[in-house]
Amino acid sequence: MSLSINSRPLMILRLATSATHDIGSTPQGTLTIFPVTGGSFEGERLRGQVLAGGGDWVTAHESGTLTLDLRVTLETDDSELIHMTFTGVRDDANHYFRTVPRFETAAPKYAFLNRLLAIGTGDIRPDGPVHIIEEIL
Repeated sequence: MSLSINSRPLMILRLATSATHDIGSTPQGTLTIFPVTGGSFEGERLRGQVLAGGGDWVTAHESGTLTLDLRVTLETDDSELIHMTFTGVRDDANHYFRTVPRFETAAPKYAFLNRLLAIGTGDIRPDGPVHIIEEIL
């Protein structure tokens, strides 16, 4: 039996980061924090800016993979706030960069975000990370 998963585009998220904080070798791996200083997001149902103050806690493992733990605040063009987190796996050797975003907001217009599941693919570009996020239907 084959099971297909349907999705639709939710947003493209672009992040700006500043100099990293290298925590060093921990029991889970080598931890580095990438402070998020801004960015933007854009989709059919929402768009706006990424507020400064978030970050991505990235743990490098001996296997060559990275575990991601992002936490940011999004501000929509109509001034509503959305808390976004994601966990993910990045494996540069195998061109694999996948995330599982979650959203939380009190804004009625964006309440649909509170109850959806999403997946994302990422890419590190010269101007910063870019994530294409799809809503699972």
